[in-house]
Amino acid sequence: MSLTLLIALAVLLLVLVAGVAVLLRYRRGAVQLNATDRSLVQSRWQTIENHVAKGGATHFRQAIIEADKLVDYALKQLGVRGDTMGERLRHSEARYSDYQGLWQAHKLRNRIVHEFDREILSFEAKQNIARFRMALTDLGAL
Repeated sequence: MSLTLLIALAVLLLVLVAGVAVLLRYRRGAVQLNATDRSLVQSRWQTIENHVAKGGATHFRQAIIEADKLVDYALKQLGVRGDTMGERLRHSEARYSDYQGLWQAHKLRNRIVHEFDREILSFEAKQNIARFRMALTDLGAL
């Protein structure tokens, strides 16, 4: 084997190893929000908590919608690919300690927005707000 071929194979191997390392780093959530984004998320989260504390269907609805938007914002800032929140959730599944719970919370948000008469009970709102909070914690935003 010629020296040139050996060098070319070594370079190719290094490129492949580097590519795998970058992919693993991304999938494990090594990309993080900057301090400004974390501060914004924390500030907006306090507004969501205030809605929950006030109680009532209107405040619960608003809290769930805002929490969903906040998770989507964090995903966009982290560079997660996808045209919709649902796509971004699917592309970031490995980042969450309770992916199915987050997916259920997102589906509740969709029902709230698309079903005119969708009622929200206190326990349901609090459970799903907790799911959004956990997702933001998993993403390093809270």
